[in-house]
Amino acid sequence: RVEYLLTSTCSVVYHLFFMVTHKAWEKNLLIKYLCPRDFRRGEMEENMKKIIKLGMAALTALTMAGCSSESEDVKTITVGISPDYAPYESENKKGDIVGFDPDMMKCFEEYLSEEEGVTYKLEMKKMDFDNIITQLQGDQIDVGISGFTYDSKRKVEWSDPYLGSSQVAVVPKDSDIASTSDLEGKSLVAQTGATGETAAKEVKDAKVTGLKNVQDIMNALSANQYDAAIVDLGVAKNYVKSGEFKRLDESLMDEQNYIIAKKGNTDVIDKMNTCIKKFLASDDYAKLCKKYGLSPLETK
Repeated sequence: RVEYLLTSTCSVVYHLFFMVTHKAWEKNLLIKYLCPRDFRRGEMEENMKKIIKLGMAALTALTMAGCSSESEDVKTITVGISPDYAPYESENKKGDIVGFDPDMMKCFEEYLSEEEGVTYKLEMKKMDFDNIITQLQGDQIDVGISGFTYDSKRKVEWSDPYLGSSQVAVVPKDSDIASTSDLEGKSLVAQTGATGETAAKEVKDAKVTGLKNVQDIMNALSANQYDAAIVDLGVAKNYVKSGEFKRLDESLMDEQNYIIAKKGNTDVIDKMNTCIKKFLASDDYAKLCKKYGLSPLETK
């Protein structure tokens, strides 16, 4: 729809430009206003006409070039992403979104471009995790790629899985909590709308708080505002590296990671599944799993 509107608008602009300049040429208005009174005759007038013709041709070419734009040559898939979930996705000091999912998307761009013979771009749009599904339903984005794990309550289209995962508990390094049974009756924190929140609520007598941002969750845990945080295994590994936390060995929920799209948008999910199939069979998949410490499907 966007490509059609851009093309139509450019066509209208071009024809209006042509009509105005053509009428002005017919009535000698361009000569009148561009040539001094003393030079509106003879050789100077003819030279000015030639110059104006060349100028009109150049402006026409520029107008058409501007209207061709990327929209005719590049197909864009907009991706809702919450860059607070390292190593899946996070922002570096420059404000760039980096991580496993952004690197995977670069591979997808290549796959789709090769498959369909046109240039594809997966454009990331930063937003809160719990807002991604709302944006999908409102047609503001095409897919959500942000470490999603399956939840039947989410009314969306699901891709094939691309990573193994699980929900685990992270506690401060000096905590007495040593197993998942020790979490009973404790204060737990998890990301709002994530399956970690669901897993936390299944712990007997636990007092569960949901926060939007994983960085806020870990900061609160570091400040001893909660006894434990329930997060994805890959995220837990990333934070344990800091030396401030430790991870319980037992998982609360075994899962896999998926890409999501608006309910009924099977076309884009088919494209994602084609890409996932190629990605899982590629050397890049194993390299990125190793780089970011995430679990390949076959060795979860």
